[in-house]
Amino acid sequence: MARASDVGVPSVVRAVRILEAVGRAARPPSLGELARELRIPKSTAHDLVTTLVRERLLTRSADGRFRLGLKVLELYRAYDAASDLSGAFAEACQELVPHHEETLVLSVLDGREVVYVACRNGTQPIAVNYRIGLRLPAHTTATGKAILSTLAEDEVRALFGDAPLLRPTRHSIATLESLLRELERTRARGYSVDDEETVEGMCCFGAPVVASGGRRAGVAFSMVKARTKPARFRELGRQIQRIASALSERLGGTRAGD
Repeated sequence: MARASDVGVPSVVRAVRILEAVGRAARPPSLGELARELRIPKSTAHDLVTTLVRERLLTRSADGRFRLGLKVLELYRAYDAASDLSGAFAEACQELVPHHEETLVLSVLDGREVVYVACRNGTQPIAVNYRIGLRLPAHTTATGKAILSTLAEDEVRALFGDAPLLRPTRHSIATLESLLRELERTRARGYSVDDEETVEGMCCFGAPVVASGGRRAGVAFSMVKARTKPARFRELGRQIQRIASALSERLGGTRAGD
């Protein structure tokens, strides 16, 4: 018989699932929609959301729909204060590329996805809203491929297993074997490339950040492909490598491969 410590406290797990569902919903969900998505009784969902609202982790609008509450932002700020990643990223951007035309982003790996934890907007318009907490497939993004390139092949295989790879666009990598070959090219180049694999019309160039204690992150330039000349691609690749190296050093580590 499984112990509670093995499977988690059911009410806590359900509360977390509710927060996740609200956070990823395209529009604020109702109580009934949450109950159906999570396959729990509506009465149970009601008790959980009532508690989450009381604790300011959710807010309920006049039409009965739910959004993440201010407490979530407060918890993120507490996490961010405890983490030096975002601060070091901001300092590196300011010192190395204070007025760069391209948007710079920083993300960390969470399972098969990357989570964006910082963004410095460039002077040019961009088609992606890199909000803090945004999740995207690691195997299609420049930051994700940069981080994955620091892992051994068996680690990548264990991470992705036999599950099919998501394909946000027709350019997205379709198989694990193709991903492994792309990671080899990333290591050889020193930087990763997302060529319309996450969003049509967008391209990104990334490099891995390796901090003290083996912490890993990815930093990348993101831009509209149509306004970027091919001759500039390699230049951006070299720039992102320099930023990643400087960021790694600030965080007490070294860039992968050094």
